[in-house]
Amino acid sequence: MNKTKEKIFKAAIKTFSKSGFYKTTMEEIAENAGVAKGTLYYHFKSKDDILEFLIDEGIKILKQEAIEEIGRLNNAVEKLRKIIFVQTNFLYRNHDFIIVLLSQIWGHGEVPRKFREKLYTYLELIENIIREGKEQKLIADCDEKIVAAAFFGMISSILALKVVEDRDEKFNPQDITDSVFNFALKGLQL
Repeated sequence: MNKTKEKIFKAAIKTFSKSGFYKTTMEEIAENAGVAKGTLYYHFKSKDDILEFLIDEGIKILKQEAIEEIGRLNNAVEKLRKIIFVQTNFLYRNHDFIIVLLSQIWGHGEVPRKFREKLYTYLELIENIIREGKEQKLIADCDEKIVAAAFFGMISSILALKVVEDRDEKFNPQDITDSVFNFALKGLQL
């Protein structure tokens, strides 16, 4: 991503998160990115194009970070723990991204459907790890799609709420990772 697109990416995420997609204007994005309106239109035809670029890039970056981190591991359970940690860190560093993503993937119609499809490319990574864990006899038989979505949903919800509610609280991604991981593997029963 070139520097201008990166500035637009960061400004658009922040603006969409703060004002909402429909209330945000191209002028606001250009102003917040520190670029001329013509420069913005040179890179993107519309706000919809910017939103699609944000979702594409955000998910691509998250998936790449996860792949890099789990590449060194053989044990599926450790890969799952690492995925939780990577996603927690990524969503904390890019807290406005999760607000935008979650606000756009729900509902009916072409736009939410497209974004869910993009999200599925990341969820497939988690599904494959769960499948691998079942093959290694480390993870109980389960529906990989449901469990992958549950992991993503838990982490995303925690981060979306934590960022909004506890801005001043010290953030510890390892605590969130441990809580989600222990809950998922051990449940609530004693």
